[in-house]
Amino acid sequence: MQVTPLSTLFLTGLLTACTPHKTLEGSVTEYLDLTYERVEARASKSEVTVNFLQPRGEGENTVLKVAARLEGVSLEPRAAIDLAQHVGGETGPQRGAVSRSVLDEPSRPFPAIERGELLFDGYLDSGKTVTGEFHVTFVNGTDVYSGRTLFGRFEATVP
Repeated sequence: MQVTPLSTLFLTGLLTACTPHKTLEGSVTEYLDLTYERVEARASKSEVTVNFLQPRGEGENTVLKVAARLEGVSLEPRAAIDLAQHVGGETGPQRGAVSRSVLDEPSRPFPAIERGELLFDGYLDSGKTVTGEFHVTFVNGTDVYSGRTLFGRFEATVP
Protein backbone atom coordinates (compact mmCIF):
# COMPACT_ATOMS: atom_id res chain seq x y z
CA MET A 1 0.00 0.00 0.00
CA GLN A 2 1.37 3.36 -1.00
CA VAL A 3 0.98 6.11 1.62
CA THR A 4 -0.05 9.39 0.04
CA PRO A 5 -0.80 12.74 1.66
CA LEU A 6 -4.50 12.10 1.02
CA SER A 7 -4.45 8.66 2.71
CA THR A 8 -2.50 10.12 5.64
CA LEU A 9 -5.11 12.86 6.02
CA PHE A 10 -7.91 10.27 5.85
CA LEU A 11 -6.30 8.06 8.52
CA THR A 12 -5.64 11.06 10.75
CA GLY A 13 -9.29 12.04 10.45
CA LEU A 14 -10.43 8.55 11.39
CA LEU A 15 -8.15 8.44 14.44
CA THR A 16 -9.24 11.90 15.55
CA ALA A 17 -12.89 10.92 15.22
CA CYS A 18 -12.25 7.97 17.54
CA THR A 19 -10.57 10.10 20.21
CA PRO A 20 -13.00 10.60 23.08
CA HIS A 21 -13.70 14.32 23.46
CA LYS A 22 -15.81 15.24 26.43
CA THR A 23 -17.45 18.50 27.28
CA LEU A 24 -18.81 20.21 30.36
CA GLU A 25 -22.40 21.40 30.44
CA GLY A 26 -24.32 24.47 31.54
CA SER A 27 -25.29 27.88 30.20
CA VAL A 28 -21.64 29.07 30.16
CA THR A 29 -21.15 26.77 27.13
CA GLU A 30 -22.94 29.42 25.02
CA TYR A 31 -19.79 31.55 25.46
CA LEU A 32 -16.94 29.09 25.91
CA ASP A 33 -15.77 25.86 24.31
CA LEU A 34 -15.57 23.52 27.30
CA THR A 35 -14.36 20.45 25.39
CA TYR A 36 -11.61 18.54 27.19
CA GLU A 37 -9.68 15.33 26.73
CA ARG A 38 -8.52 14.43 30.23
CA VAL A 39 -9.01 15.39 33.86
CA GLU A 40 -6.56 15.61 36.76
CA ALA A 41 -7.49 15.87 40.44
CA ARG A 42 -4.99 17.00 43.08
CA ALA A 43 -5.24 17.47 46.80
CA SER A 44 -2.93 19.15 49.27
CA LYS A 45 -3.52 19.88 52.93
CA SER A 46 -5.12 23.22 52.06
CA GLU A 47 -6.79 22.77 48.64
CA VAL A 48 -8.30 20.31 46.18
CA THR A 49 -8.41 21.02 42.44
CA VAL A 50 -9.99 19.40 39.40
CA ASN A 51 -8.42 20.43 36.06
CA PHE A 52 -10.18 19.75 32.76
CA LEU A 53 -7.37 19.66 30.17
CA GLN A 54 -7.12 19.83 26.38
CA PRO A 55 -3.81 19.20 24.57
CA ARG A 56 -2.55 22.08 22.43
CA GLY A 57 0.69 21.81 20.54
CA GLU A 58 3.53 21.04 22.95
CA GLY A 59 1.44 21.98 25.99
CA GLU A 60 -2.15 21.96 27.10
CA ASN A 61 -5.00 24.29 27.93
CA THR A 62 -6.77 24.26 31.26
CA VAL A 63 -10.29 24.45 29.87
CA LEU A 64 -11.66 24.74 33.40
CA LYS A 65 -10.28 24.49 36.92
CA VAL A 66 -12.53 23.95 39.93
CA ALA A 67 -10.76 24.54 43.24
CA ALA A 68 -11.85 24.31 46.86
CA ARG A 69 -10.14 25.39 50.07
CA LEU A 70 -10.12 22.51 52.54
CA GLU A 71 -10.02 24.54 55.75
CA GLY A 72 -12.55 22.94 58.12
CA VAL A 73 -13.53 20.26 55.58
CA SER A 74 -12.74 16.56 55.52
CA LEU A 75 -12.07 15.19 52.01
CA GLU A 76 -14.17 12.02 52.18
CA PRO A 77 -15.89 10.00 49.41
CA ARG A 78 -19.40 11.28 48.52
CA ALA A 79 -19.08 14.18 51.00
CA ALA A 80 -20.11 17.32 49.08
CA ILE A 81 -17.88 20.37 49.45
CA ASP A 82 -19.96 23.57 49.49
CA LEU A 83 -18.16 25.82 46.98
CA ALA A 84 -20.25 28.90 47.86
CA GLN A 85 -19.42 28.77 51.57
CA HIS A 86 -17.16 31.46 53.02
CA VAL A 87 -14.17 30.20 55.00
CA GLY A 88 -13.89 31.84 58.42
CA GLY A 89 -17.30 33.54 58.34
CA GLU A 90 -19.22 35.84 55.99
CA THR A 91 -16.28 38.19 55.41
CA GLY A 92 -13.80 35.39 54.70
CA PRO A 93 -12.82 34.20 51.23
CA GLN A 94 -15.16 31.91 49.33
CA ARG A 95 -14.30 28.22 49.63
CA GLY A 96 -14.65 27.53 45.90
CA ALA A 97 -13.21 29.16 42.80
CA VAL A 98 -13.51 28.54 39.07
CA SER A 99 -10.84 29.61 36.59
CA ARG A 100 -9.62 29.01 33.05
CA SER A 101 -6.21 29.24 31.34
CA VAL A 102 -6.34 28.92 27.56
CA LEU A 103 -3.57 30.01 25.17
CA ASP A 104 -4.44 33.04 23.01
CA GLU A 105 -7.51 33.84 25.11
CA PRO A 106 -7.67 36.79 27.48
CA SER A 107 -7.89 35.83 31.12
CA ARG A 108 -11.37 36.61 32.42
CA PRO A 109 -12.30 35.84 36.02
CA PHE A 110 -15.53 34.05 36.77
CA PRO A 111 -17.99 35.71 39.18
CA ALA A 112 -18.43 34.57 42.77
CA ILE A 113 -20.33 31.32 43.26
CA GLU A 114 -23.97 31.64 44.33
CA ARG A 115 -24.31 27.90 44.95
CA GLY A 116 -22.27 24.88 44.03
CA GLU A 117 -20.78 21.62 45.15
CA LEU A 118 -17.81 19.42 44.37
CA LEU A 119 -17.69 15.77 45.36
CA PHE A 120 -15.56 12.72 44.72
CA ASP A 121 -16.83 9.14 44.68
CA GLY A 122 -13.59 7.85 46.25
CA TYR A 123 -10.30 8.91 47.80
CA LEU A 124 -7.69 10.86 45.83
CA ASP A 125 -4.94 8.22 45.98
CA SER A 126 -1.81 8.98 43.96
CA GLY A 127 -1.55 6.94 40.75
CA LYS A 128 -5.26 6.03 40.76
CA THR A 129 -8.37 7.39 39.07
CA VAL A 130 -11.34 8.87 40.86
CA THR A 131 -14.80 9.77 39.61
CA GLY A 132 -16.81 12.72 40.81
CA GLU A 133 -19.02 15.62 39.86
CA PHE A 134 -19.48 19.34 40.34
CA HIS A 135 -22.11 21.98 39.73
CA VAL A 136 -21.88 25.75 40.01
CA THR A 137 -24.27 28.67 39.62
CA PHE A 138 -22.62 32.09 39.55
CA VAL A 139 -24.07 35.14 41.32
CA ASN A 140 -26.20 37.57 39.33
CA GLY A 141 -24.48 40.73 38.19
CA THR A 142 -23.11 42.49 35.13
CA ASP A 143 -20.42 39.96 34.13
CA VAL A 144 -21.06 37.87 31.00
CA TYR A 145 -21.11 34.69 33.15
CA SER A 146 -23.35 36.17 35.90
CA GLY A 147 -26.25 33.91 36.84
CA ARG A 148 -24.97 31.17 34.52
CA THR A 149 -24.25 27.53 35.31
CA LEU A 150 -21.52 24.92 34.86
CA PHE A 151 -21.70 21.23 35.71
CA GLY A 152 -20.38 17.81 34.84
CA ARG A 153 -19.29 14.36 35.93
CA PHE A 154 -15.66 13.37 35.53
CA GLU A 155 -13.11 10.59 35.80
CA ALA A 156 -9.81 12.07 36.90
CA THR A 157 -6.30 10.74 37.23
CA VAL A 158 -4.53 11.55 40.48
CA PRO A 159 -0.82 12.22 39.79
